[in-house]
Amino acid sequence: MIYFLTTRRNSKQIRNFLRAGGAHFENRLTVIFYENLERLRSLKAGSFIFSDFDLLTPAQREVVKRIFDQLKNRYPELKLYNNPNHVLLRYDLLKRMRALGINKFDVVRATETFGHLRFPLFIREADRHTGPLTPLLHAEEEVNHHLRLLKALGYSLYDLLIIEYVDASSTDGMFIKMSGFVLGDSVMPRYLNYSPTWMVKSTVYPNDELMKQRQQEVEAYMRTNPHRQWLQQVFKEANITYGRADYALVNGELQLWEINLNPAFVRPPRDPDKDPSEQRFMRHEFYKQFFVALEEADHKGEGQLELTITRADASEMRPPLWFRIKRGFHARLHKKKPRYMLMRTVSYALVRFWLSFFANAKF
Repeated sequence: MIYFLTTRRNSKQIRNFLRAGGAHFENRLTVIFYENLERLRSLKAGSFIFSDFDLLTPAQREVVKRIFDQLKNRYPELKLYNNPNHVLLRYDLLKRMRALGINKFDVVRATETFGHLRFPLFIREADRHTGPLTPLLHAEEEVNHHLRLLKALGYSLYDLLIIEYVDASSTDGMFIKMSGFVLGDSVMPRYLNYSPTWMVKSTVYPNDELMKQRQQEVEAYMRTNPHRQWLQQVFKEANITYGRADYALVNGELQLWEINLNPAFVRPPRDPDKDPSEQRFMRHEFYKQFFVALEEADHKGEGQLELTITRADASEMRPPLWFRIKRGFHARLHKKKPRYMLMRTVSYALVRFWLSFFANAKF
């Protein structure tokens, strides 16, 4: 048995896996929402994968740490993945990569000074996967302007990062994003994607000629896992034993963008004609290795677990309505669907209008 701990809002990732390629693990992999923490009081013995620390509040992370410590101390024979006491989230991770000389770019929180950073810069959330919140910014005035906008939209400056932009384009102008997945001691290639823009998404369309033209590169990457040792070092430094690292090759050196603690498992389209062969190949090659890693993670022993979950701990994991509304608003603010693009246009227009009355206001 494997227990996968996730937030309800972000549970679609693992549920997509169970509904598609991982359907045969459905009876051995149980999804437990942090919001339903009471379920942990009495369970059949199993392995535990902890995810979504980046979507929890600091107080909620403390609750999860206590749960992890109970499991580790009471049942040392169990396999536990992603120790919340040691996992590095994005800010600390990127700072660590910079200190080790792995990354050549720097990052600061929006509450810190950024005068030493090299332009261009961009701003993104520290712990969420909404992507860049700004275009590339080329001057201090632009950075401050966008920070004012984001603060007016309800973002906390402490939860925003200012990051140096790195040009990861290849000689032909294409941007290549690589991804490696870890589960326990197994490190495997996840995908290789191309884009003419610096924001590389994981979507491959049926008429996407980029993937077709580079099919040999894709196949070689998935079959040879060329960066296994580098990924092992990165995951080890991050203290992450379940997740996906996104990275790129820049001037001959690998650069880490982030590690997602609850990576997406995209369900294949029902229409085979809309499922490109390149996407199928990457998915199948990954699953072959991932299934083996899951088998190794599966706890097949008997026994019962008894954990202490206080009423206060269970209550802490259920965020108030205002918090959920704010998170939901920010999650939708930068989505590409027409209704969300309209929402973004209106929201930014209102904020700019409001700020026009406070042109000299300070943070």
